[in-house]
Formats: sequence, structure tokens, C-alpha cells
Amino acid sequence: MNDYLKSEKTLKGNLRNLYTVIMSLCNAEVKNQVRALKGYREFDKKLDSMTLLKEIKKIVYTGGSNNLHAKHNKAMAHINYMDLRQEKYQDIQDFRDQYLIEKKAQTL
Repeated sequence: MNDYLKSEKTLKGNLRNLYTVIMSLCNAEVKNQVRALKGYREFDKKLDSMTLLKEIKKIVYTGGSNNLHAKHNKAMAHINYMDLRQEKYQDIQDFRDQYLIEKKAQTL
């Protein structure tokens, strides 16, 4: 039982440390958007890293537009992550196929 309690305490400590690391990696704009959220005080007081990650994901994918164009923003985030660029004479369908192949490769 002592080992279980010790590992649980270690896990909670690691998750709190993760919260601090995640906040330190955010740029000023994302930090301000996170701090402006309704539930910020609660998850900041608890140092809840999972809630913080969920909220940052929402901010990144919605671009601050309240879920307007969320699918497009998610695709753009993936394109930027994979550093894809549409070539000068590349057909949009070819670019889409290239994107889907890269996305599939990233999930493997």
C-alpha cells in the first residue's frame, strides 16, 4: 500500500511539474488566452495539466474564433507542423493527396 501511495504522490507531482513546463513553453498570446478562460482559476489552482492541454488544443485549433472553421484551422496546424507547401503549378487535388499521405504517416 505504501508503494501505491508513493507512486500516486509521485504521479501528482509530475503532473504539476508538467503544468509548469507547458505554461513556460507557451508564447505570450496563448498564455493570455488561457488566462482569460472562465475556468482558469480552478485548473491553475490545482495545476491541472490535462485541462491546460485541452484548453490549449482548443485555442490552437479554433484560432480564437469560437469553433468557427475549426476543421480548417486543424488542417492548417497539421500542414504547418509537417511544413508542407503547395508548389507553384501543383493541382489542389495533388496537394490534398500529399497532405493526406503525410498526415497518415504522422499517425503511424
